[in-house]
Amino acid sequence: MRKLSLLLLPFSVAVAQEIILEEVEVKAKKETLTQQEVRESFAKDPGEALSQMEGVWKLRKGGIANDVVVRGFSGRNLNVLFDGARIYSACPNRMDPPLFHVDFAEVKEIELIKGPFDVRNYGSLGGTVNIITVEPKRGLHGKLDLGVGSFSYFNPSLKVSYGGDRFYGLIGHSYRYSKPYRTGGGKRFTEYANYKPDEIDSTAYSINTSWAKVGFKLWKGSKVELSYTAQRARDVLYPYLMMDSPEDNANRLNLRIEHGRLKLNTYYSYVYHLMNNSKRTATSFMETIAKTETYGLKAEYNFGKFSLGLEAFNWNWKSKTRMGSMPAQNTIPDVDTTDLGVFGEYRGRIGSGIKLVAGLRLDTTQTEADESKANIALYYRYHGTRSTSERDTYPSGNVQISYDVSDNLELFGGVGYSVRVPDAQERYFALDRMGMMEANYGDWVGNPNLKPSKNTEIDIGVKLRTDRVSADLSVFYSFVKDFITLYNDTSVYGSPVGMDSDNKARSYTNVDAQLYGGEAKITLALTDTLFLEGGTSYVRGKKDTDPSKNINDEDIAEIPPLKGRLALRYDTGIYFAQAEGIFQATQDRVDSDLQEQKTSGWGVVNIKAGGEYKNFRVVGGVDNLFDKFYYEHLSYLRDPFSSGIKVPEPGRSFYLNVSYLF
Repeated sequence: MRKLSLLLLPFSVAVAQEIILEEVEVKAKKETLTQQEVRESFAKDPGEALSQMEGVWKLRKGGIANDVVVRGFSGRNLNVLFDGARIYSACPNRMDPPLFHVDFAEVKEIELIKGPFDVRNYGSLGGTVNIITVEPKRGLHGKLDLGVGSFSYFNPSLKVSYGGDRFYGLIGHSYRYSKPYRTGGGKRFTEYANYKPDEIDSTAYSINTSWAKVGFKLWKGSKVELSYTAQRARDVLYPYLMMDSPEDNANRLNLRIEHGRLKLNTYYSYVYHLMNNSKRTATSFMETIAKTETYGLKAEYNFGKFSLGLEAFNWNWKSKTRMGSMPAQNTIPDVDTTDLGVFGEYRGRIGSGIKLVAGLRLDTTQTEADESKANIALYYRYHGTRSTSERDTYPSGNVQISYDVSDNLELFGGVGYSVRVPDAQERYFALDRMGMMEANYGDWVGNPNLKPSKNTEIDIGVKLRTDRVSADLSVFYSFVKDFITLYNDTSVYGSPVGMDSDNKARSYTNVDAQLYGGEAKITLALTDTLFLEGGTSYVRGKKDTDPSKNINDEDIAEIPPLKGRLALRYDTGIYFAQAEGIFQATQDRVDSDLQEQKTSGWGVVNIKAGGEYKNFRVVGGVDNLFDKFYYEHLSYLRDPFSSGIKVPEPGRSFYLNVSYLF
């Protein structure tokens, strides 16, 4: 039975949601995806890998750079961190989501907190994703990984590390390359958009990532660690959008200091993103150059069951866009978002079998655009304001309780409240189309009058653990005051700007919204080596209507449908084989105001097998075994700059991942 208990957790793809009690510390509820689980799949990036977890869906743009949706929350409504540090995407259409700027070989595990239950980090409205990078082990070690697969996929990586009594360090490099994948219909994904003939079978992405980490253990309980990652991506195709990215560069620098109960983390990140339509058969040239730069500091002191901390950072975001022969426009006008937050948290026991996590946080956030670059006339035309700065001060907090009914059964519940300040794009973006493509979209303008979104969420659930069964069930309800949504703005406060002759823009506004649903997952041990796994996830999103703002549909846009998974796995602990079915229901609860389209339901079958021998680990598989043609619901963009193209999922795909430890 001990062998069975050990197998249930590390080899179950349905990752158990844990509230772990240590000797002196109770940890907040979170879920974890390990690097080994990622290496068992044909996922190209962390966004695609995370979508195998219950309550998480991916947003498909092309062959890579998948964004994530957690319980209906996406984009800026989620926090994405790297060892607790921040990096922000630069593209206004999130071509380069933060999860894109890491390679699997750099990752130890990915932590996920669902809901507003993270007081340690600013802006965790709908959840937090934290990438934990690899730490060196004691002694000299190396690992060589090689991933190959359909569509000329090629992903070699190498890392070497050393760990000693006083010093440790590691270096690594990875390369990822692929051509456009073919769908179940037999076409390359580039054939669904307006690519030039010589680009149909060109590079879908080519990405080099290098990283290094060094640490010094000055004395017992103290260390200083410096890490740096450089990513250089080229020729990344996005049929989901009207442009592609010939160049995307990202840099992450992180300094961590630990001394006894004190933890200090200071960091810097920079992203340069170029996108244009040079590979498309467009009638006019479009190009955007966007940059983000972030400096941050977090300090935390642990008093045992209590922790106190401070977080401060500055995030600068700027972008410039050219369209045809029109003058270049500062679409994101050099905006600074500066935050200062303090937090406190208690983690401990409050009775027999009862564990409590409770936290409070207070933030003050200044958002300010460069007035000389901002299109104030466009702000005034659609929103009646010339404001280019705003300060928001607000609290957040949560309470989480778990109760051990017995050794096998645990009940848990939580209430959380979190706030997310509108970002630079939502408040200060401005693109005057000057009559260009007005019939479809009009202008694209931020709303300086936006209020912060405020999420109040209730979570309840149950966990069951026996020698043969591991089961989790959780449900949630979120009320989001001043939820930020896109809408079609036809109000006018001033005269037309530039060459405009109508009163039409895509903009942002606040509405009250509700999101509710839940997840269930179970692993049954049929024998000591045969396991049946299943899971399902559901979310429903509704918002208040407001005909005066052309908001007539109560459905929130980009809400994923019901999904499910059923798998049979044979696992000895040394080698395994698995067959699984993945299903998603039809999604017809769509936002007609934004011309969102219904997506039909689908189901696919995947198989894989693998094992370990001495220093080798090999995994091979086939995704979409029956070569089904289908779309996931989050397969096209509703925002301006969209191509209107839905991107089908890959057809039958073969892959092989080999790891060698030395």
